[in-house]
Amino acid sequence: WPVVTVGYAANNILPVRLGEIVRAYYLNIREGVGKTSGLATILIERVFDGLALLFLVAVVSLFIPVTGLFQDLGDQAHVNWLFLTLSLSVPFFTLTTGLIVMAIWPQTIESLVGWLLKLIPKRIQPVATTLSSQFLLGLSALRYPRRLGAIFMLSVPVWLSEATMYFLIALGFDLQDHFPSISLLVGVLILTTATSNLGTSIPSTGGGVGPFEFFAQATLLFFSVDVSVASAYILVLHAALLIPITALGIIYVWMSSSSLTELARASQKDSSVPESKPVSLR
Repeated sequence: WPVVTVGYAANNILPVRLGEIVRAYYLNIREGVGKTSGLATILIERVFDGLALLFLVAVVSLFIPVTGLFQDLGDQAHVNWLFLTLSLSVPFFTLTTGLIVMAIWPQTIESLVGWLLKLIPKRIQPVATTLSSQFLLGLSALRYPRRLGAIFMLSVPVWLSEATMYFLIALGFDLQDHFPSISLLVGVLILTTATSNLGTSIPSTGGGVGPFEFFAQATLLFFSVDVSVASAYILVLHAALLIPITALGIIYVWMSSSSLTELARASQKDSSVPESKPVSLR
C-alpha cells in the first residue's frame, strides 16, 4: 500500500506519468524488487485498469446509448469520433496481447532481443540484456489464465469503488435532480468514471489536470447536466481524488526520511542501471 500510494502521489505531481518510474524505484528500495520487473508489473496493472474501464463502458452501453457521447467528445476535441474511440481502446487490447505473448514465450522473446541487441554497441549490451530479462520476469504472472482472470476481476471492483465516490459527491451537488431515476444517475457516473480515467491514461499533465476535467464535463453535459453544476462538481471531485492520496504519499515518503523530489531524481538517474545480473528464463 505505501508503494502504491507513493506512486500515485508522484503521478499527481509529476507530468507524463513519471510517477510510475518513481513507484518502481520506491518498490525496489522497500521490497528489493528489481526496478525493471517493477515497471513490468505496473504496466500490467495499468493495462488491466484500462480493460476494466472499457468493460464498464460496455456494460453501461447495454442500458445507455454511448455512441452519441463519443461523437460529441470527438466534436469537442476536434477529432474524428471513431479515431478518438479507437485511440482510447485499441492500445489496451494491443498491449494486453503483446504482454501475454511475451509472458508465454519468454525464451523466444529473449532470443529475438538477443539478436536485436547485436545491433547496438557492445558496451551497453550487458545492461540492455539485464533490463530485458528483468522485464520479462515481471510479466511471469500473465502465463497463467487463472491469474489473468484474477487480475481483471480485481480491477473491476477497484473502479466501481471509485465510481461510488463519484456518486456520493454527486449527491452533495443534487445531481440526482438532473436525472429521472437514481439508476440512470449511477449509470452515467460509472460512464463518467470510465471516460475521465481513460482520457487521463494518455501521459499528459500531473494528476491528469485538464484531460480529466474535459472528459468528465463533456460526459455530464451530454446528459444535460447544467454546465455550472457540472464544472463545480468536477472541480470538487478531482480535488477529492488528488489531495488525500497525494498528502498520504508525501507522508509515507517523509517517514522514510526522503522526499518525492529526491525519489524522482534518483529514479531517473538509476533508470539505466541494472539492478542485478541477467536472469535467464530458460
